[in-house]
Amino acid sequence: MTATSAGSGGWFTRACRRIHPGRNPLARSGDRWDGRLLVMIVVLAVATVPAAVTWGGDVHAGRLGEAARDAAATHRVTAVLTADAPTSATTGHLRGGVHVPARWTAPDGGERTGTVSAYRGATRGSEVTIWVDRAGAVTAAPATRTGAVVDGVSAGLALWLGVLTACGLGYAMFRLLLARSRRARWDREWERVAPDWVR
Repeated sequence: MTATSAGSGGWFTRACRRIHPGRNPLARSGDRWDGRLLVMIVVLAVATVPAAVTWGGDVHAGRLGEAARDAAATHRVTAVLTADAPTSATTGHLRGGVHVPARWTAPDGGERTGTVSAYRGATRGSEVTIWVDRAGAVTAAPATRTGAVVDGVSAGLALWLGVLTACGLGYAMFRLLLARSRRARWDREWERVAPDWVR
C-alpha cells in the first residue's frame, strides 16, 4: 500500500470514527454528540439542495415575468447627440458614461429631447442606443432572459451557501464550547488527583 492510499484510508477511518465512535470506551458523550451533529449537518446540506433549486426556479420565473413586462413596456431607439460629450472626469456620471443632450423619436412618432448616457469625448451628431417607455421618456434597459437565469442561479446558490455557513458557524461554536467543557473537566480531575501526585 502506498503512502497516499494509507493516508487516505487513515483519514477516512478517522472521519468514520468521529461520526460514529461505536462502543469505544474512550469515547465521551461530547464525542458522540459531535458525530451526531456532523451527520445532521450533512443531512441538512443535502436536504437544502431541493429547496435551493425550488427557490432559484421561483426567482428565475419571476425575473422572466419582469423581462416579458419590460419588453412590452420599453422600446429601443436611437438618440442623436446635440452637443459634444464632456471629456472631464469631474462631470456628473450616468451609468455607462456621462450626461449628454440628445434628441430621439418616441414610439408614438413624436420627437423628444433630454440627456442620455454617452461615452466621454463623443461628438455632436453621434448616435447612441437608448431605451424609452411608451411616452418616449428615457428608462432603464429591460430585464433579459440571461439576467433571469443568472438571478435564479445566484438566488439558489445564496440560499444553499447561507445554510452551509450557518451550519458551519453553529458547528464551530459547538466545538468551542466542547473544548471549554473538556478543559474544565480536565481541571477538575487534576484538582482531584493533584494531592496524590504531590505526596
